Amino acid sequence: MENVGRGEQVEHEISECIAAGDWKKVIDLGQALPFNQRVKYLWLWPLQKDLERIRESLVRFGITEVLSIGCGTGLLEWLITASTGIVVAGVEKDEQWWRSKYATRTYIPMLFAEAMTNVDNECQGQQTGQAMMFCYFNHGAAFREYVKNFSGHYVIIAGPMEGRGVHTDPLPFGAKFPADQEWTVVHSIPVGSENLNQFVIYQRR
Repeated sequence: MENVGRGEQVEHEISECIAAGDWKKVIDLGQALPFNQRVKYLWLWPLQKDLERIRESLVRFGITEVLSIGCGTGLLEWLITASTGIVVAGVEKDEQWWRSKYATRTYIPMLFAEAMTNVDNECQGQQTGQAMMFCYFNHGAAFREYVKNFSGHYVIIAGPMEGRGVHTDPLPFGAKFPADQEWTVVHSIPVGSENLNQFVIYQRR
């Protein structure tokens, strides 16, 4: 019960910081938690310097909007938007579940696209989609289907480096893209204090 109470307290503190627009305090809250507790709220918890590097890289490549597929709570998306001014919108499936009383707390408004082919339509409707992001995504076939139906020039994969005991599909490096498309890594940023995660930008060739 103590752990449940502490979890609710952390969620409340995060929500208060978000309401105040205080992204730096959200980062501090995460760093104050032990790793095994921190990842309950966000697997990839950036530092202030990481968010500055992310901002610089997005500006460098002319990325002004990002669509995050499988955004979950949307905490990372909120942090990037609040700290950089670059809008990161979140997409999830199963709108009924995410709006139910059983769903975890979310920190951003979400778009819902049940079909992979709906993604670009959602992008256009929200003026987003110059880049598509996958953070700790874990379904390689779905990843390729989303990318296949995406018309933008940049894909961002954020997640653990290979051999670190955490599985995602795709991994940030060496991702398997649709067979008829060519993508190349143009930039990568180490993220967090655990020497675990990378934020990798791919460009369509």
